[in-house]
Amino acid sequence: MRRSTLILIILMVLQGTKAAWWGLSDEMKAQAPLTYKAYVAEMTVEEFELMSAVVEAESDRDIDEDSYNGRVLIALTILNRVEYPSFGSSITSVITESGQFQVYYEGTYKDVGRTELSDKAVIEAVKWAKEDHPNVIYFNCIGYNYLGTPYAYVGGNYFETL
Repeated sequence: MRRSTLILIILMVLQGTKAAWWGLSDEMKAQAPLTYKAYVAEMTVEEFELMSAVVEAESDRDIDEDSYNGRVLIALTILNRVEYPSFGSSITSVITESGQFQVYYEGTYKDVGRTELSDKAVIEAVKWAKEDHPNVIYFNCIGYNYLGTPYAYVGGNYFETL
């Protein structure tokens, strides 16, 4: 990481400037320390790492725009589930809930790991969750399961809203 980038990021963290994230270049976002990314997403480092790795493992792992949007919707699904009493009350409990995220139980999220794209998608989903966003709560790669209302097919996954 270039020294000027590191200094800028440290200053933003010290000033409590989460909004400054959106003004950073893609290169600076990619070089940002994990602690700053978690700070911007309002998560612990452990939650951020887990969520980013699960988002990456659940995605089709292409790097096109459609796949990025799919990552954002996967992350948004996790965030939305935290708000519903029928799921866990934290990011970790939603992800680790029995039968919900196969990549967690199989351990494939550890093999895949987080990427710059999944980190960026998690932060984008946090922004969407604070704005007017789709109430996406279900997704899978097989087809619509009609537990909710079909919303979109993006990045290899079918998404449904409540």
